[in-house]
Amino acid sequence: MKRKDLIKGLGFTALGSLGFINKAFSTPNPQQFYASWTHGNNLTVESPENLDSVGHYGWGGDMLIKPGKSSWFHIPIPTPVIVNGNRSLLQRVFIMFQCTQCSIRNLHVYDGSSKVQEFNNLMYDGEHRTSLDTQNTYNLSNQHIVIWGIGITFFCVADIGFDSKIPPPRLILGAAGGDFMA
Repeated sequence: MKRKDLIKGLGFTALGSLGFINKAFSTPNPQQFYASWTHGNNLTVESPENLDSVGHYGWGGDMLIKPGKSSWFHIPIPTPVIVNGNRSLLQRVFIMFQCTQCSIRNLHVYDGSSKVQEFNNLMYDGEHRTSLDTQNTYNLSNQHIVIWGIGITFFCVADIGFDSKIPPPRLILGAAGGDFMA
């Protein structure tokens, strides 16, 4: 086998005097739609000291936040990085959540350590676990070429009872996912 054929078979291509580059970093040629989801019990909390309870159950991540406190929460999305030799394009992400006595204020999408897009100045609460809607669906302004792996990070703020005691602020995450083209 010739060296050129061996290198080509390993997924590399010649690039003039620069040597070889991996085809995995080439521009994608989208052909197929992929949806990838993870269960809500994969949810992690950044500031556990601000919570009264951190639970992972069959119905998802179930967090009781101390009144008046807040935390960032993180969930990884199983990511089809390369499909049929092409890099995937992320189109949108989803978080299927219920917020009682609390609200989601910010949501950030990451590819590895790089921030893809921020959704800020939100005030999302209520039940959003059973169907897609405008509060649990986040369309990217531009499709993102996936390099490493997608993570969703969101900031949740608990209400505080000024005049009376309130029920425990509760965040439940049933699932999270993303739509990809590859």
